[in-house]
Amino acid sequence: MDSFENKSNTSTGKSVAIFILVVLLLSALTYIGYNEYTKILSNKKVEKKVVRKDMYYKEVDEILKQIDMYNYIFSEEYPINDVNQLDNQLKLRFGVYALNSNENIDNYYSEDDLDDIYKNYFSDGFKVIYEDIKCPSKDGVLYTLNNDTKTYVKEEKHEHGTSSIDIDTYYVSDTIKGNQYIIDTNILYSNYCNEVCSPDNSGYYTSYSDAVKGGEPVIYKRNEYNDIKENLPITTFTFIKNKSHYKLKSVQINK
Repeated sequence: MDSFENKSNTSTGKSVAIFILVVLLLSALTYIGYNEYTKILSNKKVEKKVVRKDMYYKEVDEILKQIDMYNYIFSEEYPINDVNQLDNQLKLRFGVYALNSNENIDNYYSEDDLDDIYKNYFSDGFKVIYEDIKCPSKDGVLYTLNNDTKTYVKEEKHEHGTSSIDIDTYYVSDTIKGNQYIIDTNILYSNYCNEVCSPDNSGYYTSYSDAVKGGEPVIYKRNEYNDIKENLPITTFTFIKNKSHYKLKSVQINK
């Protein structure tokens, strides 16, 4: 009888010991798991606190290409505090130019296609009135709007020289503030043409109007830029990033 009781007590003792070991093991695993989970959460919090202030090279490159497009149509209007206040005819000319440049569309511009251009290139709220696109020289229509098909067609009979100007854009710096992507540039204008072009050695100017008027340039050769860049006005382009698009908000000039 004593032998049976001893065996029973021994068996009970082993069971209790095993139970305690299992509890301890589970507690240890739980503790380790909790610590690892806490570390993961902590790392995630640290990652969220990292805010990028500088653009990647690819972003800068893409935005500078857009700036070249804005310069081609709007440089005479700089600075621009609000892109929506631009002249409606300039808005329309930009839309056609962008379609021509990016989509290789030559003579069939639909309002839907233009809507996509404005949505991708300008900040929200940008509005345009669709009407015939007139010649900048004010001597007729360049593109006629067909109100039935909602498309523009180029007037082939309208032929004469148009004004043009060479524009060089130099990157200075960039910064990111929330969803605002801001790029500082130096812009130089040269070789203005209006039927007749200025001489090739007429030099480089800091504004569209100065290039038109002529006079004393800031430099005569492009390779002299580094010598004067610290004294040039800063033209700042502010964009709102939305998904993969950079939408122009304003253009400021700090002299």
